[in-house]
Amino acid sequence: MIGGSLARRYARALLAIAEEERAVRRILSEVERFVALTSSTPLLREMLEAAHINRRDKHAALDAAVAAADFLPVTKNFLLLLVDKGRMNVLPQIVAELRRLIEQLEGIERVEVVVPMPLSGTQRDLLKIVIERQTGKKAELEEKVDPAVLGGMVVKIGDTVYDGSVRTQIHAIRENLRKG
Repeated sequence: MIGGSLARRYARALLAIAEEERAVRRILSEVERFVALTSSTPLLREMLEAAHINRRDKHAALDAAVAAADFLPVTKNFLLLLVDKGRMNVLPQIVAELRRLIEQLEGIERVEVVVPMPLSGTQRDLLKIVIERQTGKKAELEEKVDPAVLGGMVVKIGDTVYDGSVRTQIHAIRENLRKG
C-alpha cells in the first residue's frame, strides 16, 4: 500500500495549497483533466514517467500539454513536482484521493448503486432523497447496470452494502430450503 499512502500525502498537500488559493474545485478539475489527457495520450504519459528522459525535456512536454489548458500556476507546479520526483505514475491515485478528501470536506457521500436496468429520473431522485436522509450528507449516485442483479438493487454507502437484489433473495430462499 505504499502507493496509497504516498497518494494520500500528495493529495493532502495539494488540498492544503488549494484551500489557501481558494481554488479547491478548480484545481481538482485541472488535475482530473490532466489525468484524462495522459490517459488519452499514452506517449505523453510514457515520456513523463520515463527514467531515461531528462527533466528539461519532461518539463517542456508538460508545458506544451498544459499551455492551452490555462491551468493555475499551483496546478502546473504540482505536476512539475511529480515529474521531478518521478511520481507521475501515482497521479491517478492522488486525484482519486483528492476527490475523496474534497467530498468529505463538502459533506458529499459517493454512493454506488447496482441495478438490472437504468433508473428513471424519478427513481434516481427518490433514492437520492432516502440516502441523504439516512446519511445526513449530500449523495452523489454512481449508477452501474448489471443484468445479473435480476431485480431490486445493491447500494454501497462507504463500507456498508445494502443488498436488496432479487438474486440475493433467491439465494437466501434456496439456502433456507436446503436447511429444511
